[in-house]
Amino acid sequence: MAKPLDLYVVPARGGRAVLFSRPDDLVAVEAESADHVRQFIDWLSHRPSRVVSWVGRGIRSLHDYYLKLEDKIDPGERVLKAMASTNRYIVYTHNREAFQLVLNRQRWKHVFWFSLDFVTTGIVIIFTPILAPIPGPNLFLYYPFLRLLSHYRAIQGALSGLHSSDIEFKDLPELSSLEDNLPDLARFL
Repeated sequence: MAKPLDLYVVPARGGRAVLFSRPDDLVAVEAESADHVRQFIDWLSHRPSRVVSWVGRGIRSLHDYYLKLEDKIDPGERVLKAMASTNRYIVYTHNREAFQLVLNRQRWKHVFWFSLDFVTTGIVIIFTPILAPIPGPNLFLYYPFLRLLSHYRAIQGALSGLHSSDIEFKDLPELSSLEDNLPDLARFL
């Protein structure tokens, strides 16, 4: 049985909360996942043909670069994508409803962006005969398409968290003592 993913519901500005997971946990879950894109890249890079494996390694480095870029765009998206790979969670929070609210908000946010990227990708595909002769990589198509896939995985992750029956909620006592001291610290700032 797979190890559960540790998730932290962290209060943010404006009374909202965000999801956080340690990078080591994300890497472990992503390594165990059935991510078809990653599997295809690994399959391609381990082919006996030198040219095919060279292309696979190039695609892997581009994919890794894209993941770094994606982390800078929306770090919470990687957490949601990791959630799509499992249905067992340990959630550290003081408020169980905050976890559901975060997932619902993230689901609708990614549905909106998925729809927008779907339309953008469709328009770019229509203009592919015009854009294809442009030298270099077709970033007009690749980027919206990769964002489309990423938003799809984020939606799957949010739904996985919302529909999971294997969620264990834990409290963080060290944070609660810190929160109790915040009003005292505010008068010194």
